[in-house]
Amino acid sequence: MVKPSPVNIHRDDPPAWFKQADFGIMIHWGLYSVPAFAPTNVPDYDTFIKSKPLKFFFANQPYAEWYANSILFPDSPAARYHREHYGNAPYSDFAKTFKQSAQQVDVDAWADAFANAGAKYVVIVTKHHDGFVLYDTDVANPYQPDYHLDFDFVGQLAQAVRARGMHFGTYYSSLLDWTFPHVPIADYGSLMLGNDRSKIYNQYARAHWHELIDRYHSDILWSDIGYPDDPGLPDLFRYYYDQVPDGLVNDRWRQFPNWLRNKPGRAVFNIAAKYVMNQERKHPGDVGELKYYDYRTLEYNSDWKENKRYFEMTRGMDKSFGYNQFSQSKDYITTAAVKKLIATLHPKRGRLLLNVGPDRYGNIPPYQMKILQQLSDR
Repeated sequence: MVKPSPVNIHRDDPPAWFKQADFGIMIHWGLYSVPAFAPTNVPDYDTFIKSKPLKFFFANQPYAEWYANSILFPDSPAARYHREHYGNAPYSDFAKTFKQSAQQVDVDAWADAFANAGAKYVVIVTKHHDGFVLYDTDVANPYQPDYHLDFDFVGQLAQAVRARGMHFGTYYSSLLDWTFPHVPIADYGSLMLGNDRSKIYNQYARAHWHELIDRYHSDILWSDIGYPDDPGLPDLFRYYYDQVPDGLVNDRWRQFPNWLRNKPGRAVFNIAAKYVMNQERKHPGDVGELKYYDYRTLEYNSDWKENKRYFEMTRGMDKSFGYNQFSQSKDYITTAAVKKLIATLHPKRGRLLLNVGPDRYGNIPPYQMKILQQLSDR
């Protein structure tokens, strides 16, 4: 078992607000909110990824925010939808549309809805795997200049959220950025080892994290997938805890050495990863210790071995995190099920991080808003 890193200072005793928090909101909003498409005739993520070959899963991905990867499979539902509606236009063309429509967002209306639903904290996606940044970053993208919002949306949301007594966290896709060389993701090897491994990207991701810490003093640093093979990661954590003493980091900072990033290494990795993932699903939180985290993260899965570790379950209201305009009422979780999850998780040291996926104009879709409104009577 790997000994906990000394830079993780809240693993066994997180701040009081986090211990008491039973419910939070995550927000996925970005370029993928323009096409707003993913197939709905598939199971939810946790069921789907366990039941089908990985290449089939990634080609029929239920997450609308993965649209840029899904359209790389020529016969996938997303690729067919894209050809029919956008021809051969590149995914990056959505940036112009989104940058215009995003100006209409009302962060105060969002914050009111979240506070009324009883959320204790809010986590915003500041950059998903597609690489588009949701604030006016000063960190230049070497491949896609100006691939970011032209106003400080994240800062405006942080102010609105905190003004209503909620804590504020920032999600950032650390390992994956498809504006850098993008290997189509079709298996565990391409997911965890197909990332850009250049020094330029390491510095780029690290600079963004520093920017998020310095600008927003994020109460939670929410990384996704993993982190580049960068030896500077412990220093990033030390800097964060120095700036935000009560800050927390989730558990998606796993690093894999660059020598694995070749064809033989990825083949071996795929075999090993499949075994580990199967074991993790059978015994959540009990398959080895991760090096860096303050709390563990589950996705569309509420199973957890009751132990001393704090954790969070995250899921969308439907089968997607990003807005899917084709989701119907039958695809959504019920308010009763949300309340049951919250009540079940918290006694086990867990909390529910329920996702909201606004449309491209920043409107929370009616069915999602209905759930938020119905949660106000908890």
